[in-house]
Amino acid sequence: MNVILSIKPKYTDAILSRKKRYEFRKREPKLRVKNQKAYIYTTSPVRKITASFEIKCILENHPKVLWRKLWRRAGIDERRYSEYFGARKIGFAIEIGCVKKFNPPIEPQKLFENFVPPQSFRYVPPSWEELLRDNEL
Repeated sequence: MNVILSIKPKYTDAILSRKKRYEFRKREPKLRVKNQKAYIYTTSPVRKITASFEIKCILENHPKVLWRKLWRRAGIDERRYSEYFGARKIGFAIEIGCVKKFNPPIEPQKLFENFVPPQSFRYVPPSWEELLRDNEL
């Protein structure tokens, strides 16, 4: 099963420009990883599903260890990264593979009944998969 990730516009832009190669999360999406996909829900003011990417792998470690290994491709500054994880002992880094931009972006409230943007992520119901795939370039 694939996921929808809520991502701020500036980080969506960094993913699309390939400056950001890892997306960090406090909770781990339970995925098989191989052939899994993440759809990017770009948060306010955009509020649309704007792209997708292949999930190459998910790394789990202490946030400080993840930062030491990945900071060059993190697409976020150390202060914001540290604020995000706070005192947590475990963090997750989703490695971003092939990225596909949606043109036009999907307005999920019009396409999916009762759509609520995910706080962090949500699993994609099977009934949505075909609709999302049809919008990829």
